[in-house]
Amino acid sequence: MSELAARFAEAARHHQQGRLPEAEAGYRAVLAGQGDHLGALANLGSLLRAQDRVLEAEAPLVAAVALAPPGDLRPLVNLANLYRRVARWNEAAGLYDRVIAAGAATPDLLQDAADALLGAGRLEDGWRLKDARPNLQVRRGQGIGCPEWRGEPLAGRSLLLLPEQGFGDQIQAIRYVPRLKAMGAGRVTVLAQAPLVRLLAAMPGVDAVIACGPDETVPVPAHDLWTMPFSLPLHVGGLPSPPYLATPDAAKARWRDFAEGRIGVVWHGNPAQPVERYRGLPSPDLLAPLARHGALADLQDPRGDFADTAAILDRLDLVITTDTAMAHLAGALGRPCFVMLPYIALDWRWADGRRTPWYPELKLFRQPAPGDWASVVAAMDAALEGRLSGNLEA
Repeated sequence: MSELAARFAEAARHHQQGRLPEAEAGYRAVLAGQGDHLGALANLGSLLRAQDRVLEAEAPLVAAVALAPPGDLRPLVNLANLYRRVARWNEAAGLYDRVIAAGAATPDLLQDAADALLGAGRLEDGWRLKDARPNLQVRRGQGIGCPEWRGEPLAGRSLLLLPEQGFGDQIQAIRYVPRLKAMGAGRVTVLAQAPLVRLLAAMPGVDAVIACGPDETVPVPAHDLWTMPFSLPLHVGGLPSPPYLATPDAAKARWRDFAEGRIGVVWHGNPAQPVERYRGLPSPDLLAPLARHGALADLQDPRGDFADTAAILDRLDLVITTDTAMAHLAGALGRPCFVMLPYIALDWRWADGRRTPWYPELKLFRQPAPGDWASVVAAMDAALEGRLSGNLEA
């Protein structure tokens, strides 16, 4: 074995052992001796991407793609994943197209590709790939007792809408229910987690809401068809505009005297989610400069269910949140809202980091560089500068 090959093998071994500084040094030593060493370029790029050093990772990954033989798609996938991670949607989508065309797509890659296509605005293609998502495949294998709706005429048939993903996802997709009714659906029943039940029950077109935990099986009446929230865009089409949710009267009455602040703030989401390390602020103190525009109301901890939260938002001039269900709720209600977004792991629904067609009332503020929340707060402060204290607008 040559000295260069031995050095590469040692670096790869360190990489597998999690000794990343030694692995990086080894790969760079190999490249110093042979700048077009495919394995060192590909592995170094992957190592840097895994450490969130995304700006450094591009060059070696691009070089690896150029050097890879036609049958080796791993560098292509790694580069596509990098571009998706930093919201370079069009570039990511183009690379995923090549992998899919080569017949090398795994189910996980198809979901990554779907996100990239949706972020790039290729909605029909993206929703078609979403149709292969693993949680939908699980549902298809569970024997629900009626057929899955695949877009055929509804003609008065009853429809069961199963839960999917988190609170925000269900709030986002529930907008399609009135269109189901317009397409001829009969009774529409929604399964939802308990905190959403009262809010969704007030949605036009929803005939019943049944509380159901994330992985819970509950008894439901017989239905003619079933579907899931993120199957609706593929089969219904279009993009119904907010506001499509309204605060229930009972919740309005309960919170009519809420006066704890002018601006509601949420500074992190579920810490159990892997992406939360990018999305959440390290401390609410970072938002302190915004208090000069109006007293801040801490909405981090739930106060009742989503109907209660909706009533609180009605009492505020503005809500400021990270990428959480609060952003979806404010958007669905048509309430003014600033959304703080990360540079790394930007979700496809906030595609350009400034505005989103899903919720036109929302104004988005994305980090200009990884971890740079100070610039996000400064941009929000500037957006609020000069506004009358009694007339805050997003």
